[in-house]
Amino acid sequence: MTNSLPSSLRLATAVLLCMISASTAFQPAALISSAHDVHHPLLRTTQLQASSTNDSSTSRREMFHLTLKGAASVASASFVVGLPTSASAAAVPSAADLKKLQQGHARVQVLLVVRTEGGGGGFCDKSPLIVQEYLGYKSTEDPLFHVDKLMLKAAPLVDESVMDVEDYVDLVERYREKADYTSLMAYTSSWGEANPNGGKEVVDDYLEKTRGEVKETEQLLRKVLGALKLEVLPASQKRA
Repeated sequence: MTNSLPSSLRLATAVLLCMISASTAFQPAALISSAHDVHHPLLRTTQLQASSTNDSSTSRREMFHLTLKGAASVASASFVVGLPTSASAAAVPSAADLKKLQQGHARVQVLLVVRTEGGGGGFCDKSPLIVQEYLGYKSTEDPLFHVDKLMLKAAPLVDESVMDVEDYVDLVERYREKADYTSLMAYTSSWGEANPNGGKEVVDDYLEKTRGEVKETEQLLRKVLGALKLEVLPASQKRA
């Protein structure tokens, strides 16, 4: 079990996991392009993308187990070559980096605000594509842009009274899959009226389905915060 690994080995594991993440990180532009190129039906594209994501997930989990076997060698090598302490520490996110997780979660909560009398800003007041923006698929300045890399770097910081590192990595993968799918659903929703037999009712139906996906995405992100013992901030649109 990974919760019995020494700190140096856990750090080496996190470094290798980040290397894996760098080679398979989600690419929002590719998702949008694939949906746009086929024009319609977008729902079929959604299903194909989800299938592809599941295959990628299985591969990443297998790589995680291989990583654990190789981590000991990396940790030992770092002592042999005299790896500087500062270089080792660089693999672990700073407090400022971790704050991005909290800020990103606060922004996702905004999408789930229920409109009240005299108020606004709820999910139904937003364009479907705003979901992509709040999940980090529109700008490199967004706190959740490529956030799975940050999450994996934070693996050595996991509170083992909450979950072990392997379960945490699985949680990160589930979050990445759900965020990818939610972004694609939001894009599909934006094409609702342009689709054959489309209309306001179709758009509303897709919006409701997208809202359900956003809820699940928020819950997974909240669990990541819990595993890292990070405070849940109130809903906010601020990026920083």
